[in-house]
Amino acid sequence: MKANESIEKYPARVREYTNYVIKSIKNVCKTYGPRPVGSESDRKAQEYYKADLEKFCDEVTVEPFKVSDKAFMAWVPLGAVLLTLSALFYLFGMAVVSLALTVLTLFFILSEFIFYKQTLDIFFKKKDTANVVGVRKAAGETKRRIIISGHTDSAFEWTYTYHGGRPAVATIIGTAIAGIVITIAASIISIVNGGAFDISIVVTGDNVLVACLSIAMLILVPFYIAALFFCNYKKPVMGANDDLTGTFISAAVTKFLSDNDIRFENTEVVALMAAGEEAGLRGSKAYAKAHKDELKNSDIQTVFVGFDTIREFDFMTIFDKDMTGVVKNDERVAKLIKDGAAIAGYDNVKIDTIALGATDAAAMSQAGVAAASFVAMDPSPARYYHTRLDTEDNLDPKTIEAGVKIALETTFLFDERGI
Repeated sequence: MKANESIEKYPARVREYTNYVIKSIKNVCKTYGPRPVGSESDRKAQEYYKADLEKFCDEVTVEPFKVSDKAFMAWVPLGAVLLTLSALFYLFGMAVVSLALTVLTLFFILSEFIFYKQTLDIFFKKKDTANVVGVRKAAGETKRRIIISGHTDSAFEWTYTYHGGRPAVATIIGTAIAGIVITIAASIISIVNGGAFDISIVVTGDNVLVACLSIAMLILVPFYIAALFFCNYKKPVMGANDDLTGTFISAAVTKFLSDNDIRFENTEVVALMAAGEEAGLRGSKAYAKAHKDELKNSDIQTVFVGFDTIREFDFMTIFDKDMTGVVKNDERVAKLIKDGAAIAGYDNVKIDTIALGATDAAAMSQAGVAAASFVAMDPSPARYYHTRLDTEDNLDPKTIEAGVKIALETTFLFDERGI
């Protein structure tokens, strides 16, 4: 059975659930404001999510864990400092030190941003937060489980997304990459030519290539300094689209089932409101760890479908490769979502690789859970992404309705055929 066949007057009723999502987002934004993970507003909003889910779920649990709100993005200012120091050490004739600092910078970028390891967490104070989990049980024996998820926390503002948009962000990223390549190349050339701890190879200008690379390093230093201000930790954003849209779409699925007295015979439906996505997928990682046995070591076929930033209709995308392309999500789940989208009337949804960053699906994939994510955002990135423009007044009802329909049809399709 399809979702659109499950009740009478389905189009009108779906609009009711779209309105539920929009009204819930506005209520959270107006009542609790920005919600960086571990903040008081984050914890208070979790009480609201719990009370809301209790209206239409059989079980609702609040699963606490500890997280640092600033550790994940700390690689940006740390990398800026290390690259600045590496340039200075090189210019003062210490190519070996320069190379070591640059390699260390690369390590932090790869471990934190590319692989989302918790490398820097030990240096930061941990705060209390929690995932909120609602479950609508199967009528009979549970043979399948679908987890529909969105994240509840909001980000700290990205300075250059707000003040310069894509060109400014691209400049910061591009200069960092250029700086790493240039410094490693210059250091290796100096070391090979006997200048591991010799300033003469830099100052004499006998080696034209070294001279050019040295000048390039000096030019890049102001860009490194600018990167220190990439995140504005004094300005948490509202996060209406990213990702209260996904949060309440997950709730809307269980609400739809409850309101219309629909209970699948063998499929359990879970609404996972995950905290800490903006802090490096910490909530989904915590959920996967807490539920390891039931997710991996049981006979229940489980899939995870993440909904993140459901804002731009023309950019509706399913990600089968995540975490800047280094994590492979489950192709079967991606196809399940795509087929669900087609049933919902959206044949334009594509399957693609996330170019930069990650979704909670990546953490679940890393944990061995069949997962994929659905996102509707301009990857440029959009001007509202991680800025003060991501407010409750900047929602798109058309795209949210598409998200609700796709979530419902994906859920019904999974109940029918699994993956």
